[in-house]
Amino acid sequence: MPGSAAAQTATADRSTLDRPIAPYLLVLGSAVLCYAALGLVLRALPGYVTHTLHSGGFSVGLAVGSPAITGAVLRPVGGRLADKHTSKPVMVGGAVVMTAGTILAFVSSLPVLIASRLIVGAGEALMMGAGVRWLLELAGQNRRGQALGHIGLANYAGLAIGPLLAEWFGLVNASATLWIVAAALPLAGAALAMTVGGHHVASFSASGQEKLATRDLLRLTARPGLGLLLVNVGYVAVLAFGATVLTSNRLGLAALVIPIFGVGVIVSRTALARVPDRFGGRRTLVVAATIEAAGLVSLAFATSVTIAVLSLVVLAIGQGLAVPALGLLALQGIPPGAQGAAAGVFFAYFDAGVGLGGPAVGAAAGAVDASAALAFAGAAVFLAVPAALLRAGSNGNDPGGDA
Repeated sequence: MPGSAAAQTATADRSTLDRPIAPYLLVLGSAVLCYAALGLVLRALPGYVTHTLHSGGFSVGLAVGSPAITGAVLRPVGGRLADKHTSKPVMVGGAVVMTAGTILAFVSSLPVLIASRLIVGAGEALMMGAGVRWLLELAGQNRRGQALGHIGLANYAGLAIGPLLAEWFGLVNASATLWIVAAALPLAGAALAMTVGGHHVASFSASGQEKLATRDLLRLTARPGLGLLLVNVGYVAVLAFGATVLTSNRLGLAALVIPIFGVGVIVSRTALARVPDRFGGRRTLVVAATIEAAGLVSLAFATSVTIAVLSLVVLAIGQGLAVPALGLLALQGIPPGAQGAAAGVFFAYFDAGVGLGGPAVGAAAGAVDASAALAFAGAAVFLAVPAALLRAGSNGNDPGGDA
């Protein structure tokens, strides 16, 4: 019956491709606008905390990483709310919460700034949790892996666009205009999402047999989730101290650190999208975590613009491959109807890595310097490799991952 199986696959593919692409792109665009607001603020945040609020490296790390604290808690909640009430109101509501949190930052106070960042993180978690669910619905059964990857691309697109907006419009010094723009972008994202007509694919919903208890989801995603947490210590280190290192080394590339990193992840995750499926999640993670760790250490001690750029490209490739590889490991053994919930739990570890990694790399920077923070992050990223080795399939095979 090979012909019959091939015909069924072709029919499924045609069914997926027949879905209208415009709603998918609108939802993705909404997420990009929300993440652009985060990228915009991240470009100005280290200097704002240091020079305007007169605080040190630990405070910089806390300000950068604090949105992930509320994000880690609320990202699975966003997915569950989207399951119950459909995705649109939850995604729109999350974007509005991001705007409300940003408005608090008009008060020049470190405690208020941290409160603002925590609220922004809560809104982003709801937005992203619902956005993932919405993209999964719009993509269809056979393109779930693609949808999971695209929400990550929205994140990095925002990281690339936001800092460039800060540079082009002279917002790096965290003037009132910066906070206005940062508050307006999520509202624009909410407006874009509102233009998408109601959409729900009944086949996406889990049957009673496919539902998994939260305890089971936590157990099945724990090891790859720990790997994601460690990988994201490198992510937050680049955001918080990459520009500082290059400024200290007088390489003149500070304004482009986050855009180069963000574009590098986008390009690698797009061009190398099939690598984890082809070579397996575990093998891909071993290579990806190793080269990301090497890129971080190289960036920490870069002595020329060439070395700095190559280091950023290498660690971006590592980050770009590590997350989907870990995602394949997390979804191993998860029935299709429960993969949305599992993705929400898994991506919560992303926030945990940023939330815990921010203060950790900040402490390393405060104790030594910014280069030490990047080197420390490189060591943490390399420790994600044991997570791959521990997460073996029950039959001993390397899970390639049908996401």
